[in-house]
Amino acid sequence: MAFDQKRCERLARATASDIQVYNKDKIVAALEQDNFFEALKDALEESRKNFEARSKEAAKTNILERAIVDTIIVQMGVERKYSIF
Repeated sequence: MAFDQKRCERLARATASDIQVYNKDKIVAALEQDNFFEALKDALEESRKNFEARSKEAAKTNILERAIVDTIIVQMGVERKYSIF
């Protein structure tokens, strides 16, 4: 099956949304303390493994990382002002 970038982007956004839903309080605290990637290391690693298992080709890209930034960090930065913004 050929690499379908749009499909992989949708999967990445869904994965990032799941991280946001299940870790909302931890994300807020991490953004306030400016340690997002350290505080969510376990959740991000688990999500990365699941993402790679579903899409081997997308695992070679930075699609998931972009989705995490766009879906979680930027969106929450718009909703509420943090010192890092």
